[in-house]
This record gives sequence, structure tokens and C-alpha cells, in this order.
Amino acid sequence: GVLHLGSFYPRSGVYGRLLLAGPSDRAQVALTFDDGPDPLTTPQVLKVLARFEVRATFFVIGARAAQHPQLLAQLVQAGHQVENHSYQHAWLTAFVPRWRLAAQLQQTSQLIVKATGRAPRFFRAPIGILSPEVVAAAKRASLQLCGWSVKARDGWSGTTPAQAVQRLLAGARPGAILLLHDAAESQATDRSESAPSVARIAPAVLEQLLPELKRRGLQAVTLDTLLAK
Repeated sequence: GVLHLGSFYPRSGVYGRLLLAGPSDRAQVALTFDDGPDPLTTPQVLKVLARFEVRATFFVIGARAAQHPQLLAQLVQAGHQVENHSYQHAWLTAFVPRWRLAAQLQQTSQLIVKATGRAPRFFRAPIGILSPEVVAAAKRASLQLCGWSVKARDGWSGTTPAQAVQRLLAGARPGAILLLHDAAESQATDRSESAPSVARIAPAVLEQLLPELKRRGLQAVTLDTLLAK
């Protein structure tokens, strides 16, 4: 029971400290995206963010970063933050030996540095599943574990933009970390172009979400900005 709690309910803190929210004394939320970069969706997301003058944080998969380094460069050039989301995004990441997982995290970090000139600060575990191996590997790779306050579930087949927006707004309060996806989940290789079963709805979600956040007086920012003292 304790192992299950620590793995699938990381808020429990059984395996280690996890960033779930930022300070609540400023009217800011962190907008984060997982599973990219995607050559189709990521540029669309960038266009919407630019139109609303919003900066966000992208947790990228190393295998995809290796295939699309120019997208990582575009993210940083546009003022966004790039962080580590593992190399392969495997469902069994939590059971990979810590030395091997640490090497994979370091490989992803090196790809990020090469493409952006900036070392990542955070690691978000695939599917958010933690284990002693994940916690130890992140420490070896000099990465801080990052979770989220509320997720859109936009990576789920059947989720509509309206449903995703409703979920995010329900948890959008000062200091919240919002989770969306700019790509479909995959393992090992970039199969985003051949995964039509999962709709790429993030751009449509942003079209509804960003004006509503502004109406509520909440500024969407990067994680670094959210956490700045």
C-alpha cells in the first residue's frame, strides 16, 4: 500500500519532495507542456502563445529533442523554458535502475543544452509515476522533481478542448502549475505523426484558456518566473 501510494500519488511525499505549486502571493500560474517537441503541434502552440504574449515551460522527451533540435531552439528564442521529461517516456521508467535512468536523464539534458544553451533545472517523470529509482536518478542528474497542480487530460483520447479548459480553470489559482501536452505520449521513437487517435487539442485549449486566465487576473508564466523570489 505504501509503495502504491508513493508511486501513483506523488503528492504523498513517500519517495521524495515534488514541486506541485509555486508561491501563492502573486497572481501567476505556470503553464507547462509535456511530451514534445512535435513538428506539427509545437509550432501551433508557439503561435498561440506569441499572440497572447505568454511564456511557458516545455518538458521535452529526449528522443524527440534529438530529432527536432530546431524546435527546442525556437522555444528558447521565443522566451520559453525547456526542461527534462526523460529520454524515452516509457511507462516502465519507474523501474529502470537508477544508474541507467540517470544516464538517460543526463543524455536528455545534454541535448537540451546543445539546442538551447541552457541546462534544465527540472525533471517531470513520465506519467508522473515516482519510485526510489526515479528520485535517486533525478538527484544524480542534478534535476529537481516537478509535478503539477492540475492537468488538462488533453492527452487522453476523447477529451474535448472545453473539458480540458474546464479542468484547468477549476484548479487555476495563484501559484498553480497547469499541465497540458504539445504532443501525444510515445515510447522510444517519435511516432507523433502516426498517432491520430489522440487529438492534438492544446492550441484549441489555449485559445479558450488564456483569455479566461487574463479575465481572472492570472498571468501565465514560466516555472522560473513563478518561483522567482
